Amino acid sequence: MKLRRLNRQGIKKFEEYLDRLRNPGQKQEPLPLRLLDDPETSEALPWDVELEQKNFQNRYELGRYLVPLLEQCDQRKINFDQGLWTWLALFFFDQLCPEGPDGKRKPDANENYILNPDRRRQYRHAVRTTFLFVREYGEDVFFMFCSPAHKRGQITEDISARQYFLGCRGVIEAAGHLYYDPLRNSPKRGAAAKYRSGTVRRFGIVLKQFERTYDLFSLSRQQVLELLPREFDRFRVEEEMKEEEKKRPPSSFLGRIFRRRTSVTG
Repeated sequence: MKLRRLNRQGIKKFEEYLDRLRNPGQKQEPLPLRLLDDPETSEALPWDVELEQKNFQNRYELGRYLVPLLEQCDQRKINFDQGLWTWLALFFFDQLCPEGPDGKRKPDANENYILNPDRRRQYRHAVRTTFLFVREYGEDVFFMFCSPAHKRGQITEDISARQYFLGCRGVIEAAGHLYYDPLRNSPKRGAAAKYRSGTVRRFGIVLKQFERTYDLFSLSRQQVLELLPREFDRFRVEEEMKEEEKKRPPSSFLGRIFRRRTSVTG
């Protein structure tokens, strides 16, 4: 199917469909796929992009599929195009919100599928956020999007919620280094916990404090890792920790940071 965008009427009808899915007394309806190419609910785009339905093992595969297809589009124009991203969410809705064993769909909040006009909330859109991070970092963000397409995951939530992280290569690479387990091909155990030290959630909180002093956009992966408090050591490999200690004499500036870093709190 050729890529299009939903117009206001199409977005409204999709939103009404989502609301009906949440009504326990409402009989489940088939997907309103007619909205995708009906001229009354959708509009053509100036780019010739053909999409196919595919089965993605995870959200990363969804992003990897979309990146080369959308590269011909004007990235500045599509970045905040509510109609386009909502169209894509409907097109892939079978994977973003599959039927359960009871034959019913249980959608998340609408902003996961309908791009929120409030830019502070746009990070929650399932398709757009996946596309933006995979376009920028490729396999380095696999750890963020390795869950099934219908599961957002706490790691995705904690990192993408701080939207400026998208432009901080060192921060993203440091997060992947800390929390990705290449042997299991998945995030490390405990990385997504909410109330434990050294987790992804704490990673965002700590860096929020560091941005007052450091230019996070210019820091390398290693510089970010060297600034992190000891609470993150449990996610480092033992060899890395030994090398880091060797490079930090107590009299050095980084040594003083290293001694103080345990005082960082959320």
